[in-house]
Amino acid sequence: MNKKRWTFLLLFTILLLSTLVAQQAQAASKSDYHYEINRGQDTNLSPLQGDVYKRNGILYVQLDDITGSYNLQASFDATGKRAGFNGWLRKLAVRDGSNMAIVNGKTAKMAKPAYFAKQKESKDPAVYVPFQFAVEALGGKYTGYNAKTKTVTAKDLPHYNVSYTIHDGITYGVQKDTGSLLSWDGKNQPVKMASLQNKDDLDWVSVKAKTTPKGLLLLTIDNSYGEPHNNNETYQLLFKNNKMICQTYDVLYWGSLSLIDSYNGNILLNDGKKLRVIEDGSGNILETIDLIKVGNMGANQRYSIEAMDDDMLLMRSNVDYRLYLVNRHNERSIIVYKEVLPASDQKDVEWVLNDTSGFIEHDKLEFNKRVGNTLYFTFHSPASTKSRIVTYDLSKLNSK
Repeated sequence: MNKKRWTFLLLFTILLLSTLVAQQAQAASKSDYHYEINRGQDTNLSPLQGDVYKRNGILYVQLDDITGSYNLQASFDATGKRAGFNGWLRKLAVRDGSNMAIVNGKTAKMAKPAYFAKQKESKDPAVYVPFQFAVEALGGKYTGYNAKTKTVTAKDLPHYNVSYTIHDGITYGVQKDTGSLLSWDGKNQPVKMASLQNKDDLDWVSVKAKTTPKGLLLLTIDNSYGEPHNNNETYQLLFKNNKMICQTYDVLYWGSLSLIDSYNGNILLNDGKKLRVIEDGSGNILETIDLIKVGNMGANQRYSIEAMDDDMLLMRSNVDYRLYLVNRHNERSIIVYKEVLPASDQKDVEWVLNDTSGFIEHDKLEFNKRVGNTLYFTFHSPASTKSRIVTYDLSKLNSK
């Protein structure tokens, strides 16, 4: 191969790579064109602003630049060429190089094809679509282009004050202003499932959904509120064939959530004072345990559940933050740290429990497992950076 041919191939390769790099870097590059979107009727919300990119005579926007403000969850197929954006009342899907899209289950045509570009800080590509399509697919109105400011504008992009999760193809959401729990199948109008018992303080809300082994639906809704969001509450709602069987509500304040929601194949619903054991499948209440009675530490207590077995109940007070162990047969109980720690460690724990200068902490004990009659805990000493394993023999509680 002669020198001229080598030179030609080298220059051609450099030009090709430069073109590809320029296309891939477009996501990170500055643009002379911009967008501004007014959101709904809420004047307290500032407009969405960002860059758009001109390509083949059309202004494109990076789709997740907008969908991110609405907590839409992005996903890609195995090829990385098809992207889906799913969220509350919105489901979008586009394909790299195609001008056809799916919006809430219906086919839509874009003015120009979508295109994907690599990103340095993510394994997923950036997804670009025509700006007008993005706005209208999300429920807003395209209002035009200002050539003087090089700004494309839109308005009335809906603002949903909803926290949600997606489970088995269904979106479950909580309207934070009304306390309504809704489900949405991605095609029809949302269906109200229930109302939360308390809606006044809904702020930092998370929704979790799980299907039990025998087909019941358990929704757990956690909420943190106040400043600095140190108040906590949790809701549990159990459904059979889309009908609510039971709802519990527990105010935790500084306390902790129950660490288990099932026992021996049954479902546990806890409101801090009563623990209900519910049969999976039928939804029948098999047992109601009076936690105030078995805790025997006063009516003002509230308890979260950390472990349960046929003969014992391990529960933490959300008032004094101590871990209690209860014998379910004779209802005898102990304060765990006083039984498993030496006097010096007990003193350190009590200093933490009684300290009101900072954030409230519990007794530094973390349940690990049960082997036979022995319960294993990790003790995170407040006087040391090291942790160690401590144990308790259940037979001692049986004999008390």
